[in-house]
Amino acid sequence: MKILLIQPPVLDFYQTSMRTQPIGLAYLAASLQARGYEVEILDCQAGKKKSIPVPSELSYLRDLYPFGDRSPFKLYTGYYHFGMGWGEIRKKIGDSKADLFGISSSFTPYHGEALKVARIIKEWNKKNMVVMGGSHVSSEPEGVLRSPDVDYIVLGEGEFRFPALVEQIQKGRVKEISGIDGVGYRTDGEMRIHPLRDFIQDLNSLPFPERGLLDPDRYRINGKRSTMLITSRGCPHGCAYCSTHLVMGSSFRVRNPENILQEMRECHRKYGIEVFDLEDDNFTYDLERAKRLMKLVMDAFGEKNIELTAMNGVSFASLDGEVLGLMKRAGFHTVNLSYVSSDPSTKERMRRPRERTDFNQILKKAEEVGLKVIAYAILGMPDQTIEEMVDTLIYLMGKKVLVGPSIYYPVPGTPLFQRCKEDGILPSNLSQWRSSGLPIETKEFNRLDMVTLLRLARVINFIKGKMDRGELEVGITWEALFQGLKDKATSKNVIPAKAGIQKRLKSLDSRFRGSDEYGIIRASHKVKAEDGVILWPDILLMLLKERSFFSLRKVSRNGFSMVQEKTSKRVLDYFLKSALEKPILKSRND
Repeated sequence: MKILLIQPPVLDFYQTSMRTQPIGLAYLAASLQARGYEVEILDCQAGKKKSIPVPSELSYLRDLYPFGDRSPFKLYTGYYHFGMGWGEIRKKIGDSKADLFGISSSFTPYHGEALKVARIIKEWNKKNMVVMGGSHVSSEPEGVLRSPDVDYIVLGEGEFRFPALVEQIQKGRVKEISGIDGVGYRTDGEMRIHPLRDFIQDLNSLPFPERGLLDPDRYRINGKRSTMLITSRGCPHGCAYCSTHLVMGSSFRVRNPENILQEMRECHRKYGIEVFDLEDDNFTYDLERAKRLMKLVMDAFGEKNIELTAMNGVSFASLDGEVLGLMKRAGFHTVNLSYVSSDPSTKERMRRPRERTDFNQILKKAEEVGLKVIAYAILGMPDQTIEEMVDTLIYLMGKKVLVGPSIYYPVPGTPLFQRCKEDGILPSNLSQWRSSGLPIETKEFNRLDMVTLLRLARVINFIKGKMDRGELEVGITWEALFQGLKDKATSKNVIPAKAGIQKRLKSLDSRFRGSDEYGIIRASHKVKAEDGVILWPDILLMLLKERSFFSLRKVSRNGFSMVQEKTSKRVLDYFLKSALEKPILKSRND
């Protein structure tokens, strides 16, 4: 029996291209090959992105994301199909001559793409067997199995369940399928889903992911071949917004450091991989194991001869100075910390793990060893307020970190999802349940508030970058920055045109009238730049003067317009009121 494992394409405003490797399918492929099956992987996210129209269900975002914005504070530049086109996917599925197809549906907002792949498979031959797995399937099994194009579903870990299911399908033993836990199917018009009973305890017994079925040049970080590593599974924390426990269970299970190092050696030797992204949910939960692994990596590869990342995030609650030093020496340049919020009550409501280490102490240790820090903050959760979210940005603004804002998105099966459902704030369309879709609005905040918060984070990181490069004084306050920009505008980092714009800005006398449902001020003018140079300071000055963000739109070959964009007045007013006298620190510690 030939099996084709498929990662569907993604349709969205953005994609984190460095984290698209279908490592879960590579694990499945290795387990299937070990049982003698012929396997191929079709990564439909491979290929260039293509601009496509914004779908009708996301049309409410058009006014919030100005695609033509050329300013350094822009959000998204368009809506895209990331990966192979549907015609190419259709051809590859037909050419594969596979007998059974396994489709990954990892994220709820992209489940539509997974279903379209299943539909294409059935259009080729209705007898083709389609099995679907992934995080979304584990979170919403009944909804997935309602599709007539999905024959079977696999919950949780698939390395044992999927081959066991394939074996019974191949032998025609449909009754025996009832003995496999974590499998769902339809029989006699009824849906049957067997609950998960077991999780893989000995992770060291699993074969390494079959990376030979993937193009090693497709997955790169900083121009170097990269791969994902999973060194542990399961999460004991049970955060209110996270579904990890539904897929991988609540018990923390680990691979030993020697087993991990063996996989890294194989990746380096066979595929020339130089960057390893640890995709664990709790890499440092067992701190001594993490330290042991870092020491083994140094012994095997030397200090800083490979690059390590953990873009999924590391809980600062489980860190100490020693492990940070070892991480730096082993190959980490940046540590991504899950900070969430500056409000302790929010962390408590979200069931975040208790912090045994102070965040400031961890930042101090990171600075001492020369590690850059990205601090992840979650915005837009129920019960959060404008003040709390702005305060979080201001707090991180004053630390030597880059701000990594993430808009909350509801995940089926989680307590926070149920809360959204009960409160009636859950969008009806699955496609809207994505970060870029700004899915949740409450009495405390709306979508425009979220967009304004994202733009503020962009501005903060931009200023930090200027400080990193020595172009701005470290520790300057917003008040001093604005005054300095008024007194002396520079000509660096600009959109080229013909001459200075300062005279025009000084004489600008704007008059704005009207408001919309968000209570914002709307623009009645455009600033032509055909006779000048629009600088990033100009946009910041307009931000201060008009209490609004401005985009930069190209109007001719050498001309641009500054166009006022929708801005949440309450977010910006509170930020400027609270942040004007607060210092801004650079992001780099190295």
